[in-house]
Amino acid sequence: MTPGAPAWADAVRGVGRRAGLDPALVTVEALDRPTSVADHRADYRADGGRLTLRGSDPVAASVALGRYVRTHLGTRLTWQRPRVDPGAGDTAPSGKAAPSDKAAPSAGRRQVSGPLPDAQRTAVSSPHDVRYYLNVVTFGYSTPFWGWERWEREVDWMALHGMTHPLMLLAHEAVLAETFRRSGLPDADVAAWIGGAAHFPWTFMGGMHSFGGPLPARWAERRVDLARRVLARMRELGMTPVLPGFGGHVPPALAGPGPVDEIEWQGWHIPLLHPESPRFRELAATFGRVQRELLGPGTGYYAVDPYIESVPPSGDVEHLRGAGRGMYRALAEAARAAGEPDPVWALQGWPFHYKGTFWTPDRVAAYLRDVPADRTLVLDLWGEHVPLHAALLADGGPLAGRPWVWCALHNFGGRPALFGDVAGLVRDMRTLPDGVPHLRGVGLAPEAIENNEVFYELATDLAWDDAPHSPAELDAWLESFVLTRYGLAAPPPPPGSVSGSGSVSGSESGSGSGSGPRSALTSEAESAPWSSPTSPSGPASPSSPTSPSSSTSPSGLADVPRPTALSRPTGLSRPVADPVQEPIQAALRAWHTIISTLYGPGRTRSVPTPVIARPWSAGLPFPAQRSAGEAISGPQPPTPSSNVDAENDPGVATALPRLAEAVRELVAVRDALPGGDALPAGTSTARPSATSLIPGDTPSARDLLDADIADLTGHILAQGTRVHVRGILAAARAGDSDGVRVHMARLRADLLQLDDLASARTETRVSTWIDAARAWGDTPTERDTMEREARSLVSVWGGQHNGLHDYSGRHWQGLVRDLYLPRWQAWADWLADAAEAGPVSEDADPAALRERIVAVEEAWQSTTSG
Repeated sequence: MTPGAPAWADAVRGVGRRAGLDPALVTVEALDRPTSVADHRADYRADGGRLTLRGSDPVAASVALGRYVRTHLGTRLTWQRPRVDPGAGDTAPSGKAAPSDKAAPSAGRRQVSGPLPDAQRTAVSSPHDVRYYLNVVTFGYSTPFWGWERWEREVDWMALHGMTHPLMLLAHEAVLAETFRRSGLPDADVAAWIGGAAHFPWTFMGGMHSFGGPLPARWAERRVDLARRVLARMRELGMTPVLPGFGGHVPPALAGPGPVDEIEWQGWHIPLLHPESPRFRELAATFGRVQRELLGPGTGYYAVDPYIESVPPSGDVEHLRGAGRGMYRALAEAARAAGEPDPVWALQGWPFHYKGTFWTPDRVAAYLRDVPADRTLVLDLWGEHVPLHAALLADGGPLAGRPWVWCALHNFGGRPALFGDVAGLVRDMRTLPDGVPHLRGVGLAPEAIENNEVFYELATDLAWDDAPHSPAELDAWLESFVLTRYGLAAPPPPPGSVSGSGSVSGSESGSGSGSGPRSALTSEAESAPWSSPTSPSGPASPSSPTSPSSSTSPSGLADVPRPTALSRPTGLSRPVADPVQEPIQAALRAWHTIISTLYGPGRTRSVPTPVIARPWSAGLPFPAQRSAGEAISGPQPPTPSSNVDAENDPGVATALPRLAEAVRELVAVRDALPGGDALPAGTSTARPSATSLIPGDTPSARDLLDADIADLTGHILAQGTRVHVRGILAAARAGDSDGVRVHMARLRADLLQLDDLASARTETRVSTWIDAARAWGDTPTERDTMEREARSLVSVWGGQHNGLHDYSGRHWQGLVRDLYLPRWQAWADWLADAAEAGPVSEDADPAALRERIVAVEEAWQSTTSG
């Protein structure tokens, strides 16, 4: 450590080292924080080949590090690209020599092992004390099988993106298990109740129990060791982990004598201790001691949501008031017993939306009435779609006066959706606190991560003062994002050449904008072309879906009608035969389409995929299945499932021709870069070369381009399958069994193509998920048990009795081919057989079909690869 450097200097330099910088070239200094405002500040400056970072805290300094790497080394550090490639080489378009370093060196030519590029002092700050991160269920849908290497990378991501308060559920099952043991529950009963790893987050929240498992014999030992390492790294970087509290959900044997309250979720019934009962206080005290013994001192922030998506045992306001009072008292008593200050209870606003009929204003107010306002932190969890702060936290609201955090939830279940209202995100975050006092910060609470990087990169940037405020600034931000992502950005001007007064603001929104003409991004009116989609070219008029001759080729992209020209901003001139500018222009044209469709206004709900719809009757599968995340009123469908209903959104279909053209534009960018694999003439499908974005290797800009091509192609293939599903059903209605089989053959071809597309990337193979689960087992039996539970989460989800089938469905190789395709085939075979006798009505008895579907699902989830 440099003499006089802050104690956390080496932690920040470690983030830089793991990002690919030579730590010997990085100096870290401390900045004083103003006492009058909640301001987290940092800046960077580079000269003489060395980088100096200054920060009020290690997270702010890490954000400045990320800004420098992005602006001066041409690499935005993301989930997909966590390191600068020191040997990325030439990213000039093929067929021409790369421009000289003096002219316009690309990001890929930077050598970070030598002197670092000079940079004038550039500052960044955030007014938000709390930058919250993760969702309880992220620990099921994304992280359950991670080891230290992946967790280390995620903590670095948190620091570089400014996260201060990450939720930390890791090893909570070990704490809860030991609490139950010390309270007298036999080991076998403890293991049975805890269940498996992937479904445990719902056990923590009181949604389920006793599913999956038992966990491997060394699981607790290994997980506690991992949790200690992760917590230590978080603390080194100045973060405040939010730890789980005890919610009172217990096995019946620990509930004590007499009547016991119970809650229900998706068919599971869970005993729930009232927080003011002696039994609850006893178990909560034991839990607090065990948690500190295993994981170290408390952090001052605890998350517990005892009801989450269940109706409390009683609607009586005094019952609820006592429950909230007892819950906080248990958290405070555990902290006091350890000599710690009274903690903050971080609780989600989600129940007040999801069970809004129950949670009337008087009940919401009663629940927290006796909890000190300054000892709570309310998470407005789905702020980008169903914000609750105006109704709950504004003056006069049931939670008025309580600190709160605006969060974006975005992803549900890890399902493969490309979406997000980027202009709306800027609007929502820039208008905070939106007239509601006591805003403490902003956060991200996705159910699954490692998706839709443009949305998450923008959301994290918006917590800082250098983020876009206006449509024009959003355009500049998006341009920088695209060109940096693909290694097409020019370097910033050297020090001394800055126009105007020569002062440098904290904004990086213009970085890279000199690489291409502004007309690539803006309309003639310079309004907001990214966020104001042009009218999409509609699909060609389809002929009758019952006619086998009406279908086009089996290729998913070929099945999408093509517009004659790409919809682009007025006045955009396309450079001719310019190997440097053409890839830039093509990338910007492609992303104009992507932003104005998938990431356009109102895209706050995921674009559902029909591929994972569960065929369950002779009716169209999509509309009958529940949209995830919305409050449910009235009787539920018999098999409520994931968000697979896009029947009410014609924009999804009409955007496909434009997105197909965007794919071709990105393929052209890839072909123009060194090593680009030009596709044969007439090839309609863009299958990227085999690659992996899971580090070991350092992903390049070209790897990200391949990944984006694959994701867009997969979206088009998946959405195009609706035509085939409707064709199957229409043929069945007409009693045309041959037509059913022909349309199923087309559906089969597209699903196989989607599966093949996913096989090209490690992170989109179901075998990657399964192998990670199996790695935690030490014996064949343990490995097989881990695999079966991992398979369940992404398929049946917990068992046939619940309504969450395919809630976590993915476009993964091995899942599409071996689960979704056999289900659709069983459905088509059943309809074709029935059509042999004549037209098939919508109310045809589905008993035989359902038996086949269940058999397919059970066979897939019970298979093991050992």
